[in-house]
Amino acid sequence: MKIKIITILMLLFVFVSCEPFDEINDNPNQATDASIQVIYPAVTASFVYGINGEAAQFTSILMQYLTGVLGDQQQVNNYSFVLDMSDATWNRFYTNCLLNIKNIKEKSEELGASHYLGTSKIMEAIIIGYSVDLWNDIPYSEALDLEAHRQPAFDNAEELYQRVFQLLDEGIADLNTESTTSPSTNDLIYRANNENAWRTNSRPRWIMLARAMKARFHNHLSKVDPSGSATATLAAIDEGTFTSNADQPNVLFGSEFAGPWFPFFQTTFGENNVAISQRLIDLLRDRVAVGTDDPRLPFYVAATTGGLYIGTPNGATSRPTGSVIPGPYLNRREAPTPVLNFSELKFIEAEAALRANLPERAATAFNTAVAASIQRVTGASHAEYIAAFGSETATSLTLEKIMTEKHIDLFLQPEAWADWRRSTPVNANNTVSGIPTLVPSPTNSTQGAFPRRFIYPNREVVNNSANTPSVTNQDRIFWDR
Repeated sequence: MKIKIITILMLLFVFVSCEPFDEINDNPNQATDASIQVIYPAVTASFVYGINGEAAQFTSILMQYLTGVLGDQQQVNNYSFVLDMSDATWNRFYTNCLLNIKNIKEKSEELGASHYLGTSKIMEAIIIGYSVDLWNDIPYSEALDLEAHRQPAFDNAEELYQRVFQLLDEGIADLNTESTTSPSTNDLIYRANNENAWRTNSRPRWIMLARAMKARFHNHLSKVDPSGSATATLAAIDEGTFTSNADQPNVLFGSEFAGPWFPFFQTTFGENNVAISQRLIDLLRDRVAVGTDDPRLPFYVAATTGGLYIGTPNGATSRPTGSVIPGPYLNRREAPTPVLNFSELKFIEAEAALRANLPERAATAFNTAVAASIQRVTGASHAEYIAAFGSETATSLTLEKIMTEKHIDLFLQPEAWADWRRSTPVNANNTVSGIPTLVPSPTNSTQGAFPRRFIYPNREVVNNSANTPSVTNQDRIFWDR
């Protein structure tokens, strides 16, 4: 679906505010008097940019899809986090998303616009869950009323996860009621040509997305409660969610305003500060057999004019001569911007089913996930790859196979870092890798210990110092044990 948003509107709402956290109440990016129809597309744009923007760049370096060779990206590559690395994401979530979502919710309740209300709650839940996965405790209950709370308290991360599930359930309930008005062309997640089409086609997909997100966040609790999280994950899926790639959000920003990755790779930051990791190329090249690569390789990575794939070693301070750039799957103006793909949902189901001792269901879900990933990225089925990696049985499937294939599928998505942290052994030292096995950069600053969380942004440390916890990137979030 081709999304066209007025450029001025996008500039007002999508780009990160420069205001400190305690000045958000006066921020011009918060449209307090505009209609919900006007605010909504800007919120959905900021929402998609928030989960696929700057934080995705840094998590992709940590997962060694990319190598940081200069600037902040090099610092992250060496596990020496800087205070401003997450300022953009933090401010986008609070200023551009949560405060405007609060405004939409209030206006929707006044107007009886339950479909705007429900979808806004779903986005709010995803933002909270995503933020906990990066930072653990965050301001929430006091953060959206800064007139009363100029320095908001931090809410407990585990309790915030329960709020995530509550909001997702409330959002589904709101979508299942009559609404005075509904989104349509202003919905970047599931765009429709008119309100009736949105109610018929988009509304049920929003409900599917909410249930898929319930499955994702329940599955994140695999270390906290292995059995209970598996049961809850499968229950969310069984309520009814994506059945094919056609059901997943496929956000295309279009020719007027590109998605997050393309403009990054076209700037000097993307051109000079990051490179495709040699580790990724080694994982995908000759994957099926000598001379037969993973079919996603030419879509993830652009080959040289001679047809070669030359990556940058982890820890390098410059690109080797002839090194390649990201390929056309994400490095083009109209590339799809993921929220949660059907293939990810099936990998989640496979993992949860395996943990619940349902190996047949796990194998079926896994094989479906591999086929869906290949089809989505390449547009073809690639039977040879499916025969080699997507034909598991109840007795042959392992957690390592699930997590490795899912890692390939989640190329440049922050969810890959959540999965990797979950797959590390419980109570293991931070030097122990998850799945896939990663080797720290030879220039790392942590004696080989992998980072387990983001540190708080500089503006929050400065403007809310009384409440901001003191942490390092070696501390863990509540579900990472």
